[in-house]
Parts: sequence; structure tokens; C-alpha cells
Amino acid sequence: MTLKTFAPRGSRRSLLAGALLGLAVMAGAPAAAKDVAGGKDHPLVGRYDGATLQLYRAKDYEEQRLLTKKITGADIRAAGGRRLSDANAIKVAGKAFRLKYAGPKGRSALEVARNLQDGLKAKGFEILFQCRAAECSDLNGGELYFALNDESPMGRGDIRSGIPDVLYASAVLRRPEGDVYAGVYVGQFGDTPETLVDVVETRPMEAEKIVFVDASAMRKAIDADGRVALYGVLFDFDKATVRDDSRPTLDEIGKLLTANPELKVVIAGHTDAKGGFDYNVDLSKRRAAAVAAMLAKQHGVSPARLQPFGVGMASPVATNDTEAGRAKNRRVELVKVPE
Repeated sequence: MTLKTFAPRGSRRSLLAGALLGLAVMAGAPAAAKDVAGGKDHPLVGRYDGATLQLYRAKDYEEQRLLTKKITGADIRAAGGRRLSDANAIKVAGKAFRLKYAGPKGRSALEVARNLQDGLKAKGFEILFQCRAAECSDLNGGELYFALNDESPMGRGDIRSGIPDVLYASAVLRRPEGDVYAGVYVGQFGDTPETLVDVVETRPMEAEKIVFVDASAMRKAIDADGRVALYGVLFDFDKATVRDDSRPTLDEIGKLLTANPELKVVIAGHTDAKGGFDYNVDLSKRRAAAVAAMLAKQHGVSPARLQPFGVGMASPVATNDTEAGRAKNRRVELVKVPE
């Protein structure tokens, strides 16, 4: 004999009403926001619980500046209009990530920022700089926005402008296998915070095994091949400004030309294939001219012995389809001029 159980009549009505109410709530509830396809948290930074990942970018090798000091009008003027420079930021290169999160709704930017900063500290990060609103710049709140958008090679327009309450922190994790740098920006947009995370895992690029070439090796390469490719002459992103860390290679070029006064060279600038052809030719020519000017000024090399030339993207030595290949294509070459 099978026993059947029944709920009392009143209970059955309550259950039915509850089920109908649940269906109605489900039908009217908005769908939960989903993370961007292919995106994932950086394991050393993570996310604030309940936030949604809206943007994910990763590059095998890129250079980033992270703010380490308040942005001032004096520093901007001294840097020729750049908001991030050696005066207020650290320049790091390696595998780079940019992530943007929204939410959770109802939380404050301060709460999200402080939680992320505490999380970095718990993982061993050292906070290099942190600021809120007017503490970030002596000009206006928009300076930090423009610095992170307009001066970052990882992308533009990734955060909204005109947000009055913003917080920023930069940090570094020292590791034997390579330091990790992180920049965390949180802004309040209505009742929803938005977070931008930049991470750079420093490591040598594949071409760095041939970055430094001394004067003797340059001479041997020129005698054997009529040219030498140099990866130690570096420039600010998308500019013809020679970076300070190019000095060792420039000094060796100076030694080469001083020890061989009969040697005349074409200074050929090469770029990767990003950007338009004519733009890259012009950029590479301006970069080559900047190198020639520094050799003449700092090492006394006669300008008559130096011929700047812009090759642009026209003579690659590797594929331009990967960041590692593009890094090999960005170079300066010395080409011997026949006597």
C-alpha cells in the first residue's frame, strides 16, 4: 500500500502563490552582467567581489609609465606637455595587461580602492604612490584621466572623464623572476564605481640578448656585413625623443666613430608595422636625426659623417604579427658609406 501525503488546503494555496511570485520575479529581473569574452582577472591583483570585467587587453611586450608622484604644472611644462615623465612616473616594460571593471553598484570608489590596495599589500606589493582627487594633481582632476588615457600605449578612452572622486595607487612586487608593477585607478560614476587596472610583468624581451653591442663588436659587424643592427637605442612611445637608458649604446657608437675617423655611416631608423606607412617613415627619420644630433653634440662627431635616414616598416627582420617580432623590427642600424 502506497501512502500519499497532502498539504493542507491553505498550504497548497500558499505554495502556489509563492511559486507564481517567484516566476514573476525571475521574469522581471535583469540578467546578471557577464565578463567580457576571453577576459580574466590578473592573479596578483584580483577584483572586488561583485565587479564585472568589461575590458581585457594583454600584450607580450609593452612599455608603461606608472605615476609615483603628484602631477604638477611645472613637471608638465618641463616635460614638453607630457603629464607622465621621469619627474613623476616610473617607466617599466614587459608583459602588459589592462583590465576595466564596473561595480558593484552601491559601493563607493573609496571602499573598492582601499580593498584592492590592501589586497596588493597582502600579496607582498610595496605601495609606491597613492592619491585621491586633488592629491593626484595640482591642476585639476582631469590630469590623471588624460595621463592614463592619452599617454598609455595600452589604449585610450578606457575610463570616463569628469568624475569628481577618483583614487589611484601604484605598487611593485619584487621577485627574482622579474618585478611586477601595478597601477589601480578607481572612479565613482553615480552609484557605481569603475576600476582600471594596469599590470606590467617585467622581463627581458627576446631581442634583449643583443641589446648591448660594444664598439669593437660594431666594427666587426660593419667590416663583415657593412651594417650593424642596434637595439639599445630606445625612444619614448610614438616620439623621436631618445630615452636616457640609450646612453650606453650611444657612448659605444661615439667610441666607434672617434676611433675610426674615416668611417661615415647612414643612421637608419626602423619601426614596426603599427601605424600608417608614411607616418612610420617620418617617425623613423626623426628618430635617426635625433641620434645624429646627440652624437654630434655629446661626442663631437662631425655631422658630415652622419646621414639620418628613415626606413619605417619597409625592412623587417621578423614578422610584424607578434609583439616579439615587432620588438625585433624596432631598431637603429649603422650602415657604412663607401669611401
